[in-house]
Amino acid sequence: MNKVKTLIQWPILLVSLCIAAHGQRPTEIVKWTATTTKAASNSASVTLSAAIEDGWHVYALTQPPGGPIPMKISVPTGSPFVLKTPVPEGKVTRHLDPNFNMDTVYYLKNVSFSIALQEDTNAHAEAIPLDVRFQACNDRLCLPPYTAHLTAELKGK
Repeated sequence: MNKVKTLIQWPILLVSLCIAAHGQRPTEIVKWTATTTKAASNSASVTLSAAIEDGWHVYALTQPPGGPIPMKISVPTGSPFVLKTPVPEGKVTRHLDPNFNMDTVYYLKNVSFSIALQEDTNAHAEAIPLDVRFQACNDRLCLPPYTAHLTAELKGK
């Protein structure tokens, strides 16, 4: 049992040491903003944008399984909002990654998503919560997946 526990702990320790050695956190590498672009009685549009630090990339919504973690944009459970339509893919870069031995799909520098949301009737929310789960990598290492919890304010609704 101790051998299994050690085998499980080793990768976690290694990732932690890499992050500590580089002093980088997902929130420093990828800076997210969420801005309401339109608000009507029961719907809203949000522009979700990411500025990605040079030398890093974030895997796309359409990243195939079997490799790095694809991005996922969602509305948290319990929110008065739901996604009206699937989130459209932004501009991607495709690359055969020898580390994963597969084609990878990712975003570089900046990416924006236009998100259509529907509000439950009579909810009268003042903000829209959004969660973005992503994995950031550079040419030497990948950070563990991270979920950014964002809020888009509803002004003038």
